[in-house]
Amino acid sequence: MATIGGCYDCLGNYDTPVLFFNNTTGGTLNNAQIVLNGYQGLNNGRTATVSLGSLGSGTTNFAWGSLPGVPGGTTPFSLTAYDYDDEFGGTAYAIPTNDCGQPAGCVAGGGPYWYAHTGNFSVTFTATVSGGQYDGQSVYSVFSPQTNATGGFIGWEGLDPNGYSESPYDIHSGTVTGDLANIFLGTVPAGVPEPATWGMMIAGFGLVAGALRVRGRRVAAV
Repeated sequence: MATIGGCYDCLGNYDTPVLFFNNTTGGTLNNAQIVLNGYQGLNNGRTATVSLGSLGSGTTNFAWGSLPGVPGGTTPFSLTAYDYDDEFGGTAYAIPTNDCGQPAGCVAGGGPYWYAHTGNFSVTFTATVSGGQYDGQSVYSVFSPQTNATGGFIGWEGLDPNGYSESPYDIHSGTVTGDLANIFLGTVPAGVPEPATWGMMIAGFGLVAGALRVRGRRVAAV
C-alpha cells in the first residue's frame, strides 16, 4: 500500500542518509513519526524520535541534518546528525589506523580522521491514514540496513554491516538504493526483533541445527 525508500549521498544531500516516503494509500499519513534505535558501536542503545507531521500523497523526502524538530549538527552520539557516519571524526573515539580496517584501505575521499565504530540504527515508522480507502487506520514499518525489503544489507547510512565508517559503503555516487521497507496496515507487532537480535537468533538456529546433526550421527552409530 506504501513504501519507504532510502539512499546515501543523493538528491543533493552530500554524504548523508535520506529517506523518501511513497504514500500511495489514497489519503494523508497523519501524525507520522520515526523512532531510531542504535544497535551497534558507539550509538548502541541510543534512541531518537522524529515527528514528520503529515505526509501527503506522492513522495516526501527527509534528509539527515534537516529532520524536523531534532538536532542536525554533526556531533557525537546523535542519530539525527548530518553526515551521520562521520560524527566521531577528529574526536577521541576515532580509531587510529592507516587503512580504516579495509583490505583496500580507506574509502576514496575519506581517511583515518573519520574512522570510528559509529553503529547502524533501525527505523520504526508509524502514522494514521486520513481519507481514501484506509481512512482512520494505523500503519507501520520497521526496518534497518540489515533487515529490510531488499533481503540484504543496504549501507544507506554510509556504514558497513558492522557499523564502521570509511568503508566501501561510504561512496559518493548519489545512487538511490530503492525500497527499504513496505508500510503495513496495523500497529507495530509486539516482540519485533531488533537487527542485533535477529543476528543472535540466526546464530542460535545454526548451533541447534549443528547439535541435531551430531546427535543424529551418534544415534546412527549406536
